[in-house]
Amino acid sequence: MAAINDIKVEGYDCVELNAGEYKAILAPGIGNNIIRLRENSKNVDVFRYDEEHPYTAPLNNPETYGYPFLYLPNRLDNGNLKTSDGLYHMPINEGGPFYNALHGFLHKRAYHVVEKEVLGEDACKVVSEYKYDDNDEYYQYFPVAFTVRMTYTLSATDGLLQEVEMRNDSDKMLPVGFCSHTSFKAPFIDGTNPDDYVVNVPVVERWELNNRCLPTERIRDLTEYDNTYNLDGMRVTSNMDNDLYTAGMNVLDGQDFYGAFATHVPTGTKICYEVSQLYKFWCIWNDRGVNGYFCPEPCTWMINAPNLDMPKNRTGYFEIRPNEVYECWEHIFVK
Repeated sequence: MAAINDIKVEGYDCVELNAGEYKAILAPGIGNNIIRLRENSKNVDVFRYDEEHPYTAPLNNPETYGYPFLYLPNRLDNGNLKTSDGLYHMPINEGGPFYNALHGFLHKRAYHVVEKEVLGEDACKVVSEYKYDDNDEYYQYFPVAFTVRMTYTLSATDGLLQEVEMRNDSDKMLPVGFCSHTSFKAPFIDGTNPDDYVVNVPVVERWELNNRCLPTERIRDLTEYDNTYNLDGMRVTSNMDNDLYTAGMNVLDGQDFYGAFATHVPTGTKICYEVSQLYKFWCIWNDRGVNGYFCPEPCTWMINAPNLDMPKNRTGYFEIRPNEVYECWEHIFVK
């Protein structure tokens, strides 16, 4: 039976969603992060999760636990953000040798839950909002008001669906670039060896990065290393260090699948990560492969997209007009 419960985690307000064998814990106060997603019948903890500090670990490191939703995504060169009608200077929060604005700010904001609903016996949903305006300390750098609305639906048959809407509440053009710094647990099945896991990501082109982890605007031919993502899958304990690719179409069980999946090779158990085709890039990173998680990050625009001297249809850069709404979605399930 599906259910939604208000709970405390380390004394902080959270929302628990239950549907069939799935359980999710939503932390609206940490960027509306799903700090835990579990599929009980297969003993799968999908996301990196700290048993001793389930709330304060993601609170202190919101990019590397759970399911962080990022705006503005990735890196901006020296904090600069060029739009069609403005130039904004974001605070530089990444030290040398990089000196970039990194990951934006929404994943650290407290969202407001506006709706909770049980959808029959097998599904439930929670809707949360964050209104960004001059009450936010970041507004001094980026004075373009917007509202972001996130809906999480948990289904016994379909797992977790994330839907995001962003509305431009300003009189300026609003750049819309999203990324999920999704932190999958390694190993994600209780009691197994992390070396027994691979991740398959549909990669088409590799973008060269400089020593500041910014695109040089040059494309490299796919190497044997790169094609491992397409073929047998990259071992999740390998060192995947900001591998940036144009996304392609994957295949799952003989069917087209626009997304990535990770597999426990001995059992064939998979975490499947389907995304909207607005996500045009994958940036893959795993903190050197020794810290128990890996991040296949879907991105609607590539690193530093607003500042690149390239066509927008190549970089994924996009803007919406006042009162317009931008929508996209992601879907995670276990099979």
